[in-house]
Amino acid sequence: MFAKILRCRGAGETEECEIQYYRGDALESTPRWENAYFLRQAEQRVLEYQKRQAGEPENQNRDRGQPDRADEVGKNKNEEPATDQTACSFIAPAGDTSRTAKASELLFKRKIYDIYHVLANGTGSAPLNVGVTFINFQMNKPFINVVRVDPGRGALRINDAAPPNATIYPVRSAHVVCEQYRDVTLRRRVENKYACFKNRDGEWVCGADGIPKTTQLN
Repeated sequence: MFAKILRCRGAGETEECEIQYYRGDALESTPRWENAYFLRQAEQRVLEYQKRQAGEPENQNRDRGQPDRADEVGKNKNEEPATDQTACSFIAPAGDTSRTAKASELLFKRKIYDIYHVLANGTGSAPLNVGVTFINFQMNKPFINVVRVDPGRGALRINDAAPPNATIYPVRSAHVVCEQYRDVTLRRRVENKYACFKNRDGEWVCGADGIPKTTQLN
């Protein structure tokens, strides 16, 4: 699987990009907005892989005068101690995620979890494992992705990522993302809006529908 960046918006911690995933030459669902942090992680994995192929050391942070993750965590004086809500859980949310599954909180939690878990393969700078602990989760009233015709711009959908006339379920989620590396486990709190719907292949997906608020916890 690989991804293509279509466009970006925002800056710094609020930067996000619209990306299209591919499986081979075929499209993998529809484009979705994701925080640029994940794209940087993916880019770093590619760079690390290329270094390995060239016979270079994977981690050259110290050669460049940059601290590794363990040092960064140890030097963070504002580290927030883990509580029951912010502790790490690496168990995937349970529930039916098939095409015939009914819209539900468990289904959408699993789809949001999958956004993070797809990056956890342990290669390069990618985490070995990823866990998501949900702190607050709210499903709002669904709506139909109707198509309207604008005289100047043509046919427009409410949500460009979703198929025409798809039922879209707006979701608000606050959760803690834990990334387990060989030397440390990093935790951050993420708050964002999501749009959950069935894509043109009939598969359930949840994509970011806003700019996430991210707080590093350690």
